[in-house]
Amino acid sequence: MPFLSQFPFLFWDVVLPILLIAACGFALERKRPLAMSTLTALQVNVFMPAFMVARVAKSDLTWGQMGWVIGAMVCGTLLLGAPVWIYLRRRRVALGSAAVLVLASAVFNSGNFGIPLAERAYGPAGGAVQALVLLVSNISMWLGGYLLLASANGGIRQALAEYVRTPLFASLGLALALKAGDWHLPGPVQYSLDSIAGGLVPVALMTLGAQLATRVRWPDWRRVGPVLALKLLGMPLAMGAVVWALGLWPWPGAMLVVASAAPSAVNTFILALELDADSELAAECVFWTTILSAITVTLVLAVAQSLGGHPPGSPAG
Repeated sequence: MPFLSQFPFLFWDVVLPILLIAACGFALERKRPLAMSTLTALQVNVFMPAFMVARVAKSDLTWGQMGWVIGAMVCGTLLLGAPVWIYLRRRRVALGSAAVLVLASAVFNSGNFGIPLAERAYGPAGGAVQALVLLVSNISMWLGGYLLLASANGGIRQALAEYVRTPLFASLGLALALKAGDWHLPGPVQYSLDSIAGGLVPVALMTLGAQLATRVRWPDWRRVGPVLALKLLGMPLAMGAVVWALGLWPWPGAMLVVASAAPSAVNTFILALELDADSELAAECVFWTTILSAITVTLVLAVAQSLGGHPPGSPAG
């Protein structure tokens, strides 16, 4: 299918359903404010760990491919994030603002937006890759954020130790053990796990929409504009270069490139609040990258698929 005809089809079939669910959360938050802390806690402690186990344990990715996915994620994040950080510090940008700009540009929304995108665009194969992307993105966000912001205040060791003890890491260990031993959970347990994992997409998108509803404002384009360019265009280009250099095309490279086009992570705002950084800037970056990503994600997905970016064995692959 020619590229120009792919664009509207992919927007209608992949991106629009994601936006509609998020819009429901947006409207609900406007009418009846939700308990954001409860929704976020459910995602981090229940839905995401279940998704991690369900997708990674059943993944068709080889151990080598999983290692390359993680390595590519780290390389892509550093390729874009390190130069931006160096530039901002040389310009003497305040530490809190510089950290927010780097995190908003180089770490993407792998949970609320990325998982629905992966599942909608590539099915379970995309979800298996995105589960690893989710892990690396969370580590990059929280570890990088604490290193950039919390070190000056002390207490970083305790904060990081608490994060490592979150269910996300335990679920990864369980998933890897199940995959390594080719083991299967008891039927009732597996059914419960799959049911919870299946609920992540609507809960995540409703939460994303509700979170966006609390931050509607006209941004400072002088500061937000560069983040939009770096996050929505620069990051896919950087990840594309990494994927090409590591020989990961067409799969799982296509999923990595598409995932990198996702907007700034909501955790950027949460971390900025927690560590008393530039939370207003973080909120603006999250909101406007999410709004404009409807166009850029569709564009990146259309380019990837027109170049043969599909999972092995798929009808289009």
